[in-house]
Parts: sequence; C-alpha cells; structure tokens
Amino acid sequence: MSGLFIPLAFALGGLLAALVTYRGIRRGGARFYTLEREALLRRATFSLFVSVLLFSAAIGYLIYDRQQVVLETAVEPLEVIEGEATITPTLSLEQFPPTETPTPDNPEPTVTPTPIICRGIVEGTSGNGLTLRDEPGGTELSVLPDGSVLTVLDDEPVDINNLVWRKVRVVGGDEGWVAEQFLTLREPCN
Repeated sequence: MSGLFIPLAFALGGLLAALVTYRGIRRGGARFYTLEREALLRRATFSLFVSVLLFSAAIGYLIYDRQQVVLETAVEPLEVIEGEATITPTLSLEQFPPTETPTPDNPEPTVTPTPIICRGIVEGTSGNGLTLRDEPGGTELSVLPDGSVLTVLDDEPVDINNLVWRKVRVVGGDEGWVAEQFLTLREPCN
C-alpha cells in the first residue's frame, strides 16, 4: 500500500488543480472586465500546467516503482532458490537474416522438364459457341463463345458418336470436354 500512496497523492493533487482551474474559469465568465479576465486565464493556464505535471509525476513514479520491483525479483545466474539452482539463459547475438551456407554436394542445378501447355481456340461454331460438357457427350456445363482460349489437358482424346472429345480447362478454372472439330489447336499439341 505504501508504494501506491505517492502516486495517489500526485493524482489527487492534479485532480484538485484541475477542479480549481475549472471553478476559476466558471467564476470569471462575464462578470469581470477584460484585464481581470486575462489575469484569470493566466492563473487558469498555470493551474492546468500544474495539474498535468502532477498527473505525469504520478505515472512516472508508478513506472519507476514497477521497474524497481522487476529488478529486485530478477534471479541471478546459479542462484539457489528453495534448494534448487537456477540457470538464467545467456543472450547470444545472431545475425539476421541468416546467411546462406553454400552446399558443395550438388553445385549444378537439377534439370526439371518444363511442362508443355497446349492451347486451343474455339472456332467454326457459326456464332453458336462450343458446349463444355462434364464428360464426352454428357451434361452441358456452359457454352464457350467463338474466340475463347482454352488449355487442352493431357488426357487422351475420346471418340464417341463420330466426334473426338478433348478435355480442356477454361480461363476461370472449370474443366470439361469439348468436341475437337471446333478447336483450332496451337503447336505443340498431340
């Protein structure tokens, strides 16, 4: 409790200074002449300054007192507390960001094959568009207008009802099957 007495006294003094300032300003409204009002406002400014100073002192004292408590409770390295030796970690300085260590095991980069992307363009539908289906000859998913660019997937073409069906992916990410006769394939496609 004794640790809180000083900051509470500072805060109470700041509160009283603020109340005196408010009371002085309220009393000095229109009852005084201009010179008296200016003097009253100078006193009010001074008492507000004192109020802020007292509140700041209370907060500063609380912070200072808190740091002293933390320093007093800090454990010394290898100090014995209740029969057990304590070890406090030692601080080490590390480089940030960590530097890369060279790997001499495999100095040459590994070769990864670049996937071949086959593109197709919808053409020859006479403005009717090409139907995207969930399976060859199956349910209609959407209609793709002439000029739509598609990615032809690696799945094998399927021949059903005298039509060759290719699995494609449209720009939005949907996948389905379309009739190959309405696609103009760009090289390299199989």
